[in-house]
Amino acid sequence: MMSQSFKHKKLILLTVLAANVLAVPALFAATNNSQGSGTSTAATNTATTTSAIVMQAADINFHPAPGFPKGAQIVLLRGDLSQAEPYTIRFKLPDGFVIPSHWHTTDEEVTVLSGTLNAGTGDTVDKSHSTALAAGSFAIVPAMLHHYVWATGETVMQLDGMGPRTTTFVNPQEWMTMIQKSNNS
Repeated sequence: MMSQSFKHKKLILLTVLAANVLAVPALFAATNNSQGSGTSTAATNTATTTSAIVMQAADINFHPAPGFPKGAQIVLLRGDLSQAEPYTIRFKLPDGFVIPSHWHTTDEEVTVLSGTLNAGTGDTVDKSHSTALAAGSFAIVPAMLHHYVWATGETVMQLDGMGPRTTTFVNPQEWMTMIQKSNNS
C-alpha cells in the first residue's frame, strides 16, 4: 500500500504535467511566432537529432502559456507534445496560480526548480489535503490520476514525459471561467 506522502507527491506531479500538456501547443505557436522563421532554437525534436542538447539558462525564454489564464508562462525544451516521443517543458507560475483538478493519459515527471508547488489529488481543489513541494522536489504522477496544483511564490517546474501529451479537466467550465476572468482583469 502506498504511503500518504507518496500519494501526495504523485498528485503534485500529475497536476504539473497537466498544466504542461495544456500549454505545449501554445508554446509552439508563441515560439514560432517570436522566432519569425517558423523554427525554434529552444525546442528540439529528439526523434531526429543524434547530438547532445545543451541550453544555457540565459537562452531559455518563457512565453505566455497558450490556453492558460494570464500569468502562466511556458517553454518547450525538447520534443513535440503531439507525438509519441520524449518531451521536456518548463512552466513559470505566479504566486497563487491554481491549476484545477485534471488528468493526463501518460505518466508525468515533475521537478520543482524554484518556488513551491503544492499538489493534491481528487476531483476538486482542497488546499488542506495537499503536499508542498519545495525547490529540488521531484514527483511522478501516474496516468489518469486526478490531481491539482497551485504555486506559493513564483514557481518554476519542469515536466518530462512521453508524448503525446493530453490534459483533461475534471470540470472544464471551471478552467474556462478562470481564463475568462484573467482576460477581463
